[in-house]
Amino acid sequence: MKKVMINGKNYKLISHYQDDNELRNSFNLLTQQTYNFDFENWYKSGFWKENCILYSLIDNDKMVSHITVSVIDFIVLEEKKRFVQFGTVMTDEQYRKQGLSRVLMEVVLEEWKDKCDMFYLFANDSVLDFYPKFGFVPVDEYQTSTQISEIESPYSVRKMDIDNVSDLNLLYDTAKNAEAQFALSMQNNAGQVMFYCNYFELFSFKDNLFYIQDLNAIAVADCEENTLILYDILVTEKIEIEDVLNALATEQTKSAILKFMPINSANYEVTLFKEEDSTLMVMGDKDELLKNNKLMFPMLSHT
Repeated sequence: MKKVMINGKNYKLISHYQDDNELRNSFNLLTQQTYNFDFENWYKSGFWKENCILYSLIDNDKMVSHITVSVIDFIVLEEKKRFVQFGTVMTDEQYRKQGLSRVLMEVVLEEWKDKCDMFYLFANDSVLDFYPKFGFVPVDEYQTSTQISEIESPYSVRKMDIDNVSDLNLLYDTAKNAEAQFALSMQNNAGQVMFYCNYFELFSFKDNLFYIQDLNAIAVADCEENTLILYDILVTEKIEIEDVLNALATEQTKSAILKFMPINSANYEVTLFKEEDSTLMVMGDKDELLKNNKLMFPMLSHT
């Protein structure tokens, strides 16, 4: 904890405090007020890991501004990279437009600038003019799609039930030891996978988990009419994406959309992807990596 002065007023800067019940409750309260969810169930589950770091400003005993830092390892085009992602950037309504988020951003950038390969975030439309002040620029993401031929799959698939402890453990263990399958694959971040698959209040992939026993793979997938949507593949060794698509496809499936970029995308149609009210932004000197290779961050890696 240290003191910082902003516009002539002293605030306390705190970080790494998630195990402090009182401070964590204050963080959850601010998150609820700003985004209508909190992280308490995820924390109590034990899946909140040390790579998710909280940075906040306190006025007297009130938490008034915050940034979450997620330190995430990726395999990018078969090279290991460490990226820092910013999330839950927020300021109490009564303290906005006073420079608090700017100070927090400067603190985090200074602390992590020599410890990572890239800073990035997903910005809401309302703050797209804020992050360029720190050198962030918007970058396009791309998704792939393919037609599905009518074939008879040799693979056995079952829907997972992570209210069952054996399936819960299977999901965690598989995510923890997952092998990179995509051109940009998250590594060693099983805690965040668990967050999206069971502990996020706004939406969850809990009902979208399928275990393909013959491949020892977990697919995160959904179906819209006759289109299969594949969000992620969790498996401990390299497999063919086509095998996963064939396993999940039904007689009604005519096409598939992949919410990631395959290592070899030659057999897929590559199209621009734009999520509503969300824009990927990276530090300006790192944007060429994404621009030149038409990459996409898997959905379960977002914060």
